[in-house]
Amino acid sequence: MEPFSEPEPGFPAEKSSSVPQKKFCVLVGVTGSVAALKLPLLIAELLKIPGLEVKVVTTERAKHFYNAQEIPVTLYSDEDEWQLWKGRSDPVLHIELRRWADLMLVAPLDANTLAKLANGICDNLLTCVIRAWDLSKPLLFCPAMNTAMWEHPITARQVEQLKGFGYTEIPCVVKKLVCGDEGFSPQGLFHANFGFVGFIHKGVCPASTQAAGRGAMAEVWTIVESVKRMLEEQDLPTQS
Repeated sequence: MEPFSEPEPGFPAEKSSSVPQKKFCVLVGVTGSVAALKLPLLIAELLKIPGLEVKVVTTERAKHFYNAQEIPVTLYSDEDEWQLWKGRSDPVLHIELRRWADLMLVAPLDANTLAKLANGICDNLLTCVIRAWDLSKPLLFCPAMNTAMWEHPITARQVEQLKGFGYTEIPCVVKKLVCGDEGFSPQGLFHANFGFVGFIHKGVCPASTQAAGRGAMAEVWTIVESVKRMLEEQDLPTQS
C-alpha cells in the first residue's frame, strides 16, 4: 500500500465558517470499543469541515465493529506497518503518520488502549504512533468503556496520566450503554429512565456525580465541535 499519495483537493471554503481555510491533516485512531460503530458517521462529519484531510488508524479488535467499506478515507492497520517496511531505507509507517498529522483524535479509546498509553506500551500501529507523537501538536481522546470498567479507580489515574502528557480529554456522554448501564455527559446529568436532570458547570463532573453509571463515548457532534475549536485555537492562516 502506498500510504502517502498525492492529497486530494481541499474542500471548498464556506464564507460563514470560522474554521481556518487551509489543508489540515487529522489522524483518527479507533480502538476495540463497541463505540467504534460510530466511526463511519464520525468520519463523514469530520469531512464536512472545509480543508480537512483525514486518515484512520485502527486496532485489529476495532475492525469487529465497523464495515471498512463504509470508511471513505485511507484506513491503516498493523498489517500495513509491516508490509510497508522491507529494508533499511523504507519508511516506517507510524513515524510517517505522526509527521503527516497536524492533530490526532482517538475515538473511541477503550480501557485496554487507555492502559497501554498511560504506561507507554506500544505494541501495535496505533500505540506506536501515539508513543512517537509530537507533543507540540494536539491529541484528543474520547474514553469509551463499560460503566464498571470506567468506575475502577485505575481508570481515573490513567486518564489523568494522559492529560499530564498534554492530551485533551473529550469526556463521556450520558446514554444507556449497549450493556444496559447508564452514562455521564459533560453537558449535564441524564438517566435512561428519567431523562435530563441537570447541567454540569463547564462540563466538569463533580465528585458527587462520579459514582453514577457512565463510560459512553462522547456524541459525534461533540467530538467534531471539539476538533473545530482546536483548529481555531491553532490560529492557522486562511486561504487568500
